[in-house]
Amino acid sequence: MNLSGKIMLFLSMSFIYGGCGQKNSTYAQQLNANGIPIVAYVGATLIDGTGDQYVTDAVVLAAGGKILKAGSRNLVAVPDKAQVVDVSGKWIVPGLIDAHGHFFESGRIYTSPGKLDLTHLVSYEEEIEWAKKRLPVTLASYLCAGVTSVLSAGGPKFEYQARELAKSLKAAPDVFVAHGPITQVPAEVIQSILPLYDGDTSARSVANVQEARAAIVQASDWGADLIKTGYLGGPLAQMENDYVAIHEAIVAEANYRGFKVTAHVTEMVAAQNLIGTGIDSLQHVPNDTVFDDKTILQLKSQGVVVVPTLAVMGPRTSIELRDKSFQLLEIEKMCGDPQVISSWYEVEDWPPLEDAQLAQARADMEIVLANTKKLYANGVPLAAGSDAGNTGLLHGASLHYELKLLQAAGLSNHDLIVAATLNAARVAGKEDLIGSIESGKQADFLVLNANPLENIANLQAIEFVVKSGHMFTQESLLLH
Repeated sequence: MNLSGKIMLFLSMSFIYGGCGQKNSTYAQQLNANGIPIVAYVGATLIDGTGDQYVTDAVVLAAGGKILKAGSRNLVAVPDKAQVVDVSGKWIVPGLIDAHGHFFESGRIYTSPGKLDLTHLVSYEEEIEWAKKRLPVTLASYLCAGVTSVLSAGGPKFEYQARELAKSLKAAPDVFVAHGPITQVPAEVIQSILPLYDGDTSARSVANVQEARAAIVQASDWGADLIKTGYLGGPLAQMENDYVAIHEAIVAEANYRGFKVTAHVTEMVAAQNLIGTGIDSLQHVPNDTVFDDKTILQLKSQGVVVVPTLAVMGPRTSIELRDKSFQLLEIEKMCGDPQVISSWYEVEDWPPLEDAQLAQARADMEIVLANTKKLYANGVPLAAGSDAGNTGLLHGASLHYELKLLQAAGLSNHDLIVAATLNAARVAGKEDLIGSIESGKQADFLVLNANPLENIANLQAIEFVVKSGHMFTQESLLLH
């Protein structure tokens, strides 16, 4: 049977979820005898996501949605009863992880009336209903693009609904919800920027330390995966005078309850102060000045992971959507929701940027790139997050656009893979579950037709996606 035929065979199989227990070949045969199929992917070059060198002629054993063992064929025996998938000449990498997305934002031109008000064309209520009905397509779009997990970086209760739907579907990534963003900016101001979404606020406003701690209790009650905070700054900074004390309380309560804390910030002084409170990761990088050596050292010593989100700060969202000069990657064309993409062409008369605004957008991007380059050059761990859902950023495929921009910031192809796998898992606090191809972790990986170490764009050359042991072709995931 050829590879295509084997794919169709495995698409029809229903794998049983569960723990793996011991991970030797004897146990693998026992599992097989008990009705849980062992699948051996044999012959590919393995890039396991840990940062180690690649392994040629590898074997990856999976059963019950978990990795049993992975490594060179000389070290990993294929059990006699295993079902073998010959992937000779292919490359295997961990499933990609987007460390920043928002399901309440669709990516359509109508998704953020606080930024571009087109409610005279499509009301916000209509946009919300569209996003809710379209959620299965949105989720499948992630897998189509090879993204097997996504961190929801805060928003209304709809983010939790997206996670629950994802759990109920095979054709969906794992969704990890960050409760928040928790901010000192008053709710009425937030709602002037981000209107109520299906009756719920898109950020959690707190006025003092006591309310900040209560927000973490709420996160625990709602079953959050981590905490998202937000320092909005700019003209709102005068409303955030106590943000340091509030963040100290958030971090203390989060640590007590076992949550990681990721923080939105785009201003240097605030970033420095938030790092000092003990946050675990930064979302975005400052666009007002370049990191100094002292701050770089503090980031490294505390093990803070930085998610630059260059895609949302880049030219597509600020400039190219206005004049329709953006160029989609091939995987965006294939896996992006066509209804989202078509919306970008539905309005011709976008308000033009004034010369000063255009110059500021370009200057901000230069600083963001400079900061990303300095972080990388000094060994600060970077994770890939696209901020998908913002207008112009597709759920799923935009992670590849983010990787393209990170490459322009100097990251090697190998480090780009780690940024989009293990480092992204660290942001969610899920590095023991996902992010690399190791014994005991979820069987989330991609089989590629080309070598991503030669060209990071080859991460788009997907032969098939394996999510929790289930195999999918991209064609089977195109639900639009």
